[in-house]
Amino acid sequence: MLEMLYRTYRAPMLQRALGVLGDHALAEDAVQEAFIRISRHIGRFKAMKPDEHRYLCLTIVKNAALNMLRDRGSTSELLDTQPAMTGDTALGMDISNAIDALEEGHRQIILLRLRYGFDTYETARMLGIKSGTVRSRLNRARAILKEALK
Repeated sequence: MLEMLYRTYRAPMLQRALGVLGDHALAEDAVQEAFIRISRHIGRFKAMKPDEHRYLCLTIVKNAALNMLRDRGSTSELLDTQPAMTGDTALGMDISNAIDALEEGHRQIILLRLRYGFDTYETARMLGIKSGTVRSRLNRARAILKEALK
């Protein structure tokens, strides 16, 4: 069972970890850690429907990668590793410049929530703040970006 999970989900798990960590070697480490965790609870996978395996594997590797970031003590490296998500280079530069102009607390929220796709709870956990603070800062950051991009 573990071998089948590895062959099937290793590549998407590596992509998820790479998206979080921005470093291939660290992403490989996160995948390895995720499979160690999976092996400890393989009985749960056997009891699950096959379509649930992907979700759980990706969640486990994402959490492993987040733990690695937390253990390293900073999200600053994460925040500068990915390019803007747009097909229009000029617009991408405008968006990147507007995001860079945000105060650090707002910038982190925008990048973690919108660019990297972490949910409110995960973002709060990574930054060590409350979920309500994440929602509040996200709304404020969106308003600032909207005004800056007019």
